[in-house]
Amino acid sequence: MADSTMIRQDVGQSRRDRWADWAVIGVLLVALLLGGAVMALAQGQRETLTNAEAGLTVHYPQGWLLKAGPDDLAFQAVNPASGAFKTTLQVRVVPILQGAESAGATGAVTPTLALVLNNLSLSRAQQTTAYRQLDMVEGEPVGGQPAMEAHYAYVHEGGGLFAQQMPVVVQGLDVVTARGDRAYVFGLLAASDAFEAAEQEFRRFLASASLGRP
Repeated sequence: MADSTMIRQDVGQSRRDRWADWAVIGVLLVALLLGGAVMALAQGQRETLTNAEAGLTVHYPQGWLLKAGPDDLAFQAVNPASGAFKTTLQVRVVPILQGAESAGATGAVTPTLALVLNNLSLSRAQQTTAYRQLDMVEGEPVGGQPAMEAHYAYVHEGGGLFAQQMPVVVQGLDVVTARGDRAYVFGLLAASDAFEAAEQEFRRFLASASLGRP
């Protein structure tokens, strides 16, 4: 009789232990799901910037820092948490020459956009180290307008000859579209090992932009 009682006690204890284990697993799963939802919400939050003069409205990730740049930059923001080389989103506004604009109106939009990308490429080749343009292809339309895109790479050497920082291979992506007498060049710059994830954010940034003078 004593043995039977001990067996029943052991079985009851084993069941309680299993229920406790399942409860712990359930709590962990709920915590993971809630953590993922909070992270997704944080990543999805956006700041909005409107540049009326450039006819541009963009929605960029919350927590990124606005940064001044050359006169042709209508927008620039950097990710402060992205390491030695800061992942950067840019928008350039470039005037389209009268002849190129007329060509675009008759259907030769691709040469017009290709000219803008080529000019940027020539400028970067003079300003950076080991610059290489990797491709130039037709892109997905931006705001219903034809677009072209170009990938490139160069070596960022940091703060000068005596800076204690290893050179960084940077990958870039430009997507250009035309609206009226202007070309809008959406740009991404990121360290090579961070580029794939950065490009996903860039595509969301690109899709959310609004173009045209108010």
